[in-house]
Amino acid sequence: MDAESSSSSAALERMKAAAEKPSGPAATGAGDGSRPDRVPGSAAEATEAAAEAAPDSSPKPANDQPRLRHANTHETQGPLESFNDWLDSLGEPDWDKVSQSIYESPSTMKAAYDRQKAHREAERERRAEEKSAAERKAAADRAEAERQAELERQRAAEQAEADRLEAERLAAEEAALEARRQAEEEARLERERLLELQRAEEEALRREMERQEHEEWLARQRERETWALQVAARESDGTDWVPPAERRAMLEERGENLTDAQLLERARASLPEWRHRDRIVEKAQAIEASTVRRTRPVAATEPELAPAPHGYIPPYNLPSREADPAPTSLDLLRRVTVTAAYLAFVLGGVYGLGFLGEDATGPWLHDLHQGRFAGGFSMLSMAFWHQLIWPVLWVALGIYTVHQWLPSQASADRQRATGWRVAAALVATVAWFVLARTGVMLGVELFVWLALGYLLVDSVHQLNLYTARSRMERAITDGMIGLFTGWALIFAATNASVWLQSLGVNLLWIPGPVWAVLTLVVVVWGTAMMSMTERGRISIALGLSWGLAAILVPRLVGSMTSVWVAIVAAMGLFMVLLATENRRYRINHAEHRAALGHEVDEF
Repeated sequence: MDAESSSSSAALERMKAAAEKPSGPAATGAGDGSRPDRVPGSAAEATEAAAEAAPDSSPKPANDQPRLRHANTHETQGPLESFNDWLDSLGEPDWDKVSQSIYESPSTMKAAYDRQKAHREAERERRAEEKSAAERKAAADRAEAERQAELERQRAAEQAEADRLEAERLAAEEAALEARRQAEEEARLERERLLELQRAEEEALRREMERQEHEEWLARQRERETWALQVAARESDGTDWVPPAERRAMLEERGENLTDAQLLERARASLPEWRHRDRIVEKAQAIEASTVRRTRPVAATEPELAPAPHGYIPPYNLPSREADPAPTSLDLLRRVTVTAAYLAFVLGGVYGLGFLGEDATGPWLHDLHQGRFAGGFSMLSMAFWHQLIWPVLWVALGIYTVHQWLPSQASADRQRATGWRVAAALVATVAWFVLARTGVMLGVELFVWLALGYLLVDSVHQLNLYTARSRMERAITDGMIGLFTGWALIFAATNASVWLQSLGVNLLWIPGPVWAVLTLVVVVWGTAMMSMTERGRISIALGLSWGLAAILVPRLVGSMTSVWVAIVAAMGLFMVLLATENRRYRINHAEHRAALGHEVDEF
């Protein structure tokens, strides 16, 4: 405070010194109108001067203003003089007050600073309060906005629920309406169905009445037609035989209203044709009645045979159309037996023909026992090259053995009917080879071949009862068994001739060539009849032809010749092949004509 007071005093002194200097016409003095009792520069004077110079002091009237001594009111002044006059017109400052102000300025400034600080603090508090109030207001606004949003969500949820309930109500109403429509539609359909049923019953009743009426008319008409046909038959051959009503067509259609004379004329014209057709039907029924036939369908793994054309009666049993039964253990045993018999058949043939090498009796069959099986031993002995049939039979019966193992043949009726017989025939062949090789020739070998031939002929008969269902079955089963059968029949005749020649038997003192011719005629006739079964079994004819050719050559160029035996053998070979092929051609031709709708000749 001392430094501040000294500074203020020095400044005050300087200002006073400056003020004591004369500054113009208005210099202070005794005549300036100032009071003499006032000390210049005193505090009272300063206070008074300040009061006089205060803005709220009223100006003195112009008459009270002191008049300048040298003022010339009429003299023109410049701007500078006017400014000086204005400055002169200003009162003297109250230096005491100024000094007091200067003296008090630090505290005043400090007070002002404190007031400013307090103001700033208050302003800061006010701003903080305003900010807090703004934040509270913002929070309140946010809360209000959230509340409004929540209210909006609630209103939206309520609206959605209301919409859902409204949609469910509308859907329920629509479903109820649709249910009513469906019920009405079902009721309409039920009415239509009942109406249709009623109409159908009425139609059925009408048809039944028409049918009964037609049957009554048909019965009366058939009586008339039977009478007319019997009259025509008596006129024709004196008999009353006419085809039954169910196997003949009507002579008169309904509505023609023929007279008895007209009906009789038609009966005379139609009777011969109907009798001919009736005989065909009776023949077909007789064939079916005399044949044990079981119908079975073709296996799915093999191609099915084409059915016989409509209106054509084939001269053999039709293929089976029923499914094969399930395979049993007996079927497996049969197939194993056939396979084992075939293996024994091959081994026995190799041994019997001499393919295993020389032994005490000779290597080849035709060289055994002083040429007993050579071509010149008897009238029906065969040339040595007849033995080439055995390798062919091995291959053929091997194919048959493999074929019987196919799934389609496991339980086939034709395999069941022929498998055991073929196996027995194969074993019998092995037995003959053993007898022929060992030289035990007491007639047993003849009975072996007779039994073997019977088994094979019976196998062919079974194949006729169970017709092949496919070309594969016919080629493998029928063809291989047929080849063996044809060979067995002619070779049995050869064994009979060899046996009788070895014993030197002269039956009824008839020459040997005659017996040979008779034997060939019987064998050829029987084999030809068998080869003409089914569609024509060419394999039987081929097996027989091989044996006949082997007999024919030695009778012409061998040591025991016979022209008649050679001629009969050649004719038999030709006839059996011709008859079998004729059978095949006629059946194929008849089926072709029947398929084209042409008339087919009777067999």
